Amino acid sequence: MRNLEVRIRSIAASAWDLAVVPGDIPQLTNGGILCKARWLTADPVRAAFPPPRPALPGEVVPALGVCEVIASRNDVFNVGQLVVLECGLSEMCVSDGRGVWALHPGQSPVSTALGLLGPPGMTAYFALTDVAAVRGGDTVLVGAASSVPGAMAGQVAVLKGARAIGIEDTSEKCVWAVRHGGFSACINRRSESLNDRLWQLAPQGFDIFFDTTDEWLGVLLRGQHLAPGARVVSCTRPGSGPQGRTPGQGGIRIAYLDPAGYQVRRGAFLKDAIAWYGAGRLTCREDIAEGIERAPEQLGRALRGECFGNPLIKL
Repeated sequence: MRNLEVRIRSIAASAWDLAVVPGDIPQLTNGGILCKARWLTADPVRAAFPPPRPALPGEVVPALGVCEVIASRNDVFNVGQLVVLECGLSEMCVSDGRGVWALHPGQSPVSTALGLLGPPGMTAYFALTDVAAVRGGDTVLVGAASSVPGAMAGQVAVLKGARAIGIEDTSEKCVWAVRHGGFSACINRRSESLNDRLWQLAPQGFDIFFDTTDEWLGVLLRGQHLAPGARVVSCTRPGSGPQGRTPGQGGIRIAYLDPAGYQVRRGAFLKDAIAWYGAGRLTCREDIAEGIERAPEQLGRALRGECFGNPLIKL
């Protein structure tokens, strides 16, 4: 039995120096579970800013995983059960059971538990339905429309009777957002004038802006592209943007959504999301690399914005 791990040598803004190294087999203690990873995320935001603190050189890269319980001294989780937990980029991990949840039968294929039917999808769901209170007739602008949160936000908006407009960085991603994601239009920020297209697509302004990057809010405010009373929901890391401010322009509200605060409502999210997914009304791409050995390359691609869809590692 082996346990390969991806550890951090050094961290930079555009490239991480990572090493795939043999690790110890984690030791099981009373109340714990020993898990073997089946799917792992290659999410640079989670890797850089996981709770409760950023990762440091020498540590295993943080990552969420779908794992199989292979040994258990826990009263809740049994051998053979599939669970979602913070495993890190590692083939094996242990947990005391806190912050672990069992897969719902509707989270099929199981990789969806790390995407549309997992934390990224749940974040977008509550951002639209709870924080922004989307309603029929709203015009919703979504950054990174082909990402999991972006795709989920746009599709939830459409399901609630709103009109979704996306922003992306390639024509391929824009085509996907319109043809498969249900967006009314998608702006290619590299080949089109963002200001001109925003005016063309929403001359009265956008009612909701779902912000995942902190890249476009300043453009929207300066160009007065937000309607009076618009709701901006920022899903970036805390402290990275102007959350909590209410600019003078038309009483625009900006709120930061903390995904951790919605974990207790996971059941309500899954009830809607699984039904929509099963009916073919939700979709999202997955960008999959196979094997822990390819995890550094996959995380690097995700850091550079080269992945198309949810960046995952299949073990």
